[in-house]
Amino acid sequence: MNSPATIIILNYNGRQHLETCLQSLFKQTYREFDVIMVDNGSSDSSIAYVRKNFAQVKIIEAGKNYGFAEGNNIGIREALRNPEVKYIVTLNNDTEVKVDWLKKLVKVAESDEDIGACASKLLYFDQRNIVDSAGDFYFTGSLKVFPRGHGKSDKYFQTEECLSACAGAALYRREALEQSRLGNDFFDSDHFAYIEDTDLSLRIRLMEWKCVFVPEAVVYHKVSATFSQMKNNRKKFLTARSRIFVMIKIYPLAWWPKALKNPFTYQAGGTGLFENAFFYTKLFFSVLVKIPSMLGKRRNIRRSRKFGNEIFSQWAEKFSKTE
Repeated sequence: MNSPATIIILNYNGRQHLETCLQSLFKQTYREFDVIMVDNGSSDSSIAYVRKNFAQVKIIEAGKNYGFAEGNNIGIREALRNPEVKYIVTLNNDTEVKVDWLKKLVKVAESDEDIGACASKLLYFDQRNIVDSAGDFYFTGSLKVFPRGHGKSDKYFQTEECLSACAGAALYRREALEQSRLGNDFFDSDHFAYIEDTDLSLRIRLMEWKCVFVPEAVVYHKVSATFSQMKNNRKKFLTARSRIFVMIKIYPLAWWPKALKNPFTYQAGGTGLFENAFFYTKLFFSVLVKIPSMLGKRRNIRRSRKFGNEIFSQWAEKFSKTE
């Protein structure tokens, strides 16, 4: 495995998605890539299927479900053992990529050495003119990072900077990952799942790298197909917790009140008083036990970042959208 790009596919009981995903990958016009599939302890026939039908895929059996963040980290660490690897590409298993998807990502990355991450355009698998994500931006007036255009007709055809890249289909430059890492982590493994890609993109940006949306890099996504196995409140809990983690690690103290309201404004735990009380109590204690770790990471980020606090106001102005 000596190609300049390595694609990491995380799998957890995703046998039903792998044929479509892998077949589309191996039809790419850009051929200089390797594929690593990290299996998060699947109990279905995923591993046997890939071994039989896609022998060129390197399989790493994680042995248990480490979540999105650490599952991808396992693959990234393995890929970066090869000094020839220039780009790491993360791709959800429940996707189908257009034939020139990787070519378009690499072309944009090669056009500017300051680009640390590239975001694909994700469209709905069954409604291919409807957007899942056209680059991530702040929702105007808040610190809520959201996928631009989600659920709307596709009108995004301009290559431009965005705040962050959805790791469901993103390219990262090796140096950007190495400079922004947290110890042995690229995605912060404390997140488990959700918002870990926002966190990584913000850390990459703090090291003076750009993040660029590439509209011609098209991916068709079975939205939430993998995580639909999780209860809805579990997703809400992880999302809310991860937003608080990002606040503690990255944002200036003066911005904390604005950041804190987001999980509560946008991620209500349930419909009843008791259900909501349980949700927020669980959220509080889950964050509480991680505060020492998050504050340690905050110190490390502040020591290594290239920008001062003024950059956050610039981001809020430059990368705010209403849809």
